[in-house]
Amino acid sequence: MPAQQKINGKYSMVDGTGYFWTDYTFDINSTFTFEEGGDLGTESYGQGHYTIKNDSLFLNYDLTELKEESYFKAKKYYNFKDSIQIKLNIYNYNHEPLYNMQVYAFPKRKSTESDKNGLAVLKFKKEKRKDKLEIHIDGEFLAKQIIYLDFDINYNIDVFMNESVIQGFGHPEAIKNQIDRFKIIEISEKYIRLENNNKEIKLIKMLQ
Repeated sequence: MPAQQKINGKYSMVDGTGYFWTDYTFDINSTFTFEEGGDLGTESYGQGHYTIKNDSLFLNYDLTELKEESYFKAKKYYNFKDSIQIKLNIYNYNHEPLYNMQVYAFPKRKSTESDKNGLAVLKFKKEKRKDKLEIHIDGEFLAKQIIYLDFDINYNIDVFMNESVIQGFGHPEAIKNQIDRFKIIEISEKYIRLENNNKEIKLIKMLQ
């Protein structure tokens, strides 16, 4: 059984390429935070309680705070025209227009940007199809939004973009309601050696 039942401080691991990293920060009150990412920033995160029992470290992701996604409100209408129009009004969470937001469609491969009023308009040939028209809305450090629409309906859509810590994607993946178990090999003042799925992990303690 490990002599110490509490861990305190930030411990990190960088993979062999130097591009991907993992951070754990432990507190003496038996809580921890976890972050994992790469060059673009944090890709996954979580918070919770840790316990040391016999030769094992348990991480219970029961405190992770979830981030609100970007969202939209859509209205649709019909007519006899041979084309459809997708009108997007793009705002932040304070209902302020967002300028120069990237808007692109798949599989039609059309693109545009929002103007100073947050307005972006796309037009397509009207079609009856089984698949969906994907409208991607993206901006720097905003949670990307993808909207799935029909090819034969016109839409007026209000889009509300939430901030994100990672560029060009949605929010980092939140880990919640999960318990990880690691076998403890060694805990010292400078590092922690753990084993998970027959793979050894060495976390180096960072200077505060």
